[in-house]
This record gives sequence, C-alpha cells and structure tokens, in this order.
Amino acid sequence: MIYIKSKENFNMFLYLLAALLQTTQIQLGEENILVEIADTKETRNQGLMGRTALPEGHGMLFVFDSPEPLSFWMKNTLIPLSIGFFNERGQLINVEEMVPPNPTTPDKDLPTYQSKAPAKYALEMPSQWFHNHHITPNTHIIGLNK
Repeated sequence: MIYIKSKENFNMFLYLLAALLQTTQIQLGEENILVEIADTKETRNQGLMGRTALPEGHGMLFVFDSPEPLSFWMKNTLIPLSIGFFNERGQLINVEEMVPPNPTTPDKDLPTYQSKAPAKYALEMPSQWFHNHHITPNTHIIGLNK
C-alpha cells in the first residue's frame, strides 16, 4: 500500500506512474499522436485518473485482447476527454465526449460512454480533439503494430 500525504505528492506519484507506461507514436488522419499504452488490466483501470492536464497531441491508447463492447466512465477523472473506439483493424467506430463528474456523484450514478460495436482499442484525447481535427468514423489508426 502506498500512503500519499499531500496533493503535490499525489501529483508526483501520477507523473511517475505515467512515466512508467510504454509510449508510441501513432497517426490518425493527418495527425501524429504520442500515446501512452494501457494494455494491462491495471493500466486500463487507472487510465487518466487524477491527471490535471493532457497536452495537445498526447493521449492514452487502451488495448484489449480481443474485440468486445467497451464501456468507459470518468471515475476520479478531472479533465474533459474525447474517446474514440476502434475495431480490430484500427478503424474508428464512434467518438464520445466525456465530462468529468461532480466529485460527490456516487459511482452507481456516473454516466458511461460506450462503443457502438465491438472494439479492440479506445483512444482518449483532450476534449473535442476528434472534432477539431476532423477525425470521422472509418478513419484508421496507423502504427498500431509498433
């Protein structure tokens, strides 16, 4: 168990945790993105919880073993995000805009954000990123096999 005394120490812990995640460069449309890879149950469960910022051009790529209906929520997530769901070929299925909940909202009342078809990948980016970069359904991720 880790005991963290202050908000500053907690932020440092999150920074160090992020530094331990594998990163890679992918391309979506004309955009190059540096992504942190969340490909284990632990890293997928942690996601971007507790982060206070996500730089433009950076994101988190969630990788699952096989395509399945995916559902995400914003528990302990402080920043608004866009999430894109992708099939096993890396083709965009749908995008959802995710809003941080009120911290007093019980877990059972948190909204979920779901893929419209079985997905193998989910990409979280800063809010409105897909819209602002004209990334639409059927766009493919390049570089998934790195």
